[in-house]
Amino acid sequence: MDLFTWLYSLLSFNITLFIVGLTILSSLSYGVILSSSEEFDFPNMLNTLLIFSIFLLVLLITFFGTDFNAVIVSSNSYYFSQYFQLLFLILSIFVILATRDYVSVRKITKFEYDILLLFVVLSALCLCFADDFLVFYLAIELQSLCFYVFATFNRNSEFSTESGLKYFVFGAVISCLLLLGFSLIYIAFGSTSFEFLTSIIQSSTDIFLSLGLLFVLIALLFKVGSAPFHSWLCDVYEGAITSVTLLFATAPKVVIFSIIVKLFLLVFIDYSSIWSPFLLFVSFLSIVVGSVSAIYQKRLKRLFAYSTISHTGFILLGVACTSADSMSSLIFYIVVYSGMTILLFSLLIFAILSQSNFPAFIANWTSSGLRNYVFIISFTLVLFSIAGIPPLAGFFSKLLILLSLITQEYYVTCLVIVIVSSIASFYYIRLIKTFFFVKTSKNNFWISSVKRQNIEFNIGFLLFLNLTFCLYPELLTLVSTTLSLILF
Repeated sequence: MDLFTWLYSLLSFNITLFIVGLTILSSLSYGVILSSSEEFDFPNMLNTLLIFSIFLLVLLITFFGTDFNAVIVSSNSYYFSQYFQLLFLILSIFVILATRDYVSVRKITKFEYDILLLFVVLSALCLCFADDFLVFYLAIELQSLCFYVFATFNRNSEFSTESGLKYFVFGAVISCLLLLGFSLIYIAFGSTSFEFLTSIIQSSTDIFLSLGLLFVLIALLFKVGSAPFHSWLCDVYEGAITSVTLLFATAPKVVIFSIIVKLFLLVFIDYSSIWSPFLLFVSFLSIVVGSVSAIYQKRLKRLFAYSTISHTGFILLGVACTSADSMSSLIFYIVVYSGMTILLFSLLIFAILSQSNFPAFIANWTSSGLRNYVFIISFTLVLFSIAGIPPLAGFFSKLLILLSLITQEYYVTCLVIVIVSSIASFYYIRLIKTFFFVKTSKNNFWISSVKRQNIEFNIGFLLFLNLTFCLYPELLTLVSTTLSLILF
């Protein structure tokens, strides 16, 4: 019986990584052998990633379950990582549903696209359960290499190539900085294991630890696109194809946030006096830069890139507060932000598939609300939610973060953030004004009624969740509070 229990626990822990690795090997074999075979008429890659992801999620729920009582009793980082992995896989399914139609209509038939997606999934799963700096570094570098290729996937666009090259250069420097930070922490403690570092109680700090924590934090802030390390984000969002932009903005970023939470609220919580003031400043700067810079944007994707920077600042505020309430608030914010971002880009992809050219400028959307009623009303609801207009889900997420600031007595910071967020609402309202009240131009477009079942499911389901949280926000706060109890 003990042997059976041991095998079951071993299989449960490694089954997701095993399936992803096996799928990557089989996909590579298929791509190299069959898709380049003239005898088989150069067949395209089978559309297996969607089915695989759904199967993987069902498998995860089957093996890990959702026993919240066990989580509270166990109270360790393994269950925290487990549920962030669950969140990542759920978001990945929605991302893949949104991109499948885009890939098929744009005729992206290169088998490398699906394999790179699988590598992103594999690296994210490794990051979720990384308990050592070496494993963490290898996993995040694997993810970064995939992102470098994704950023330049549109090889016919000079702007895409330029932005991808910029991302690669900055990413290489940040990788060196991350490795330097790990080395300095190793010099200070003599270990790279998270479990060992958590057990150490050290009353005094030295220069190696302080610099190491600072370098690691800067590298992670670059990965999530926080100001002032955001210069690559807007160019990559604009230059990459829209399905890749959606991937950058959602599922992998959630895993990086979970790593930030695990490192700084679990492993190095005793040294919050070193990193918390810096993180609080960066969070505040991200909200200000993202809110003010977006006002001057004329391109839609660049506007949403600066909006992402602002939302990243709100999430990092939850980390900087270092309390159980702020932990619950930031988890709530991550889930709501990820869902709304997927919904927003799903609507964009839905519009793109009706056009031969992407309506990249805000001016291209003039009077679109007078012709595409249901679509633009859905778009408006999403924009209101992202802006934090009550009583939509985005309002509750920002409210909880601000309440966490008030609990920590950051009154001035909270007041300034409220003012800046009110200013940020301008560019969302400007979009809505463009939809309904700007005079018709020659550039407006009509969204056709071609059936796109995947993207329609995304839009309908996520819009339903957005409206459901207006009435029952406690559905999500229950889960986020449970996860926060694991660390505090």
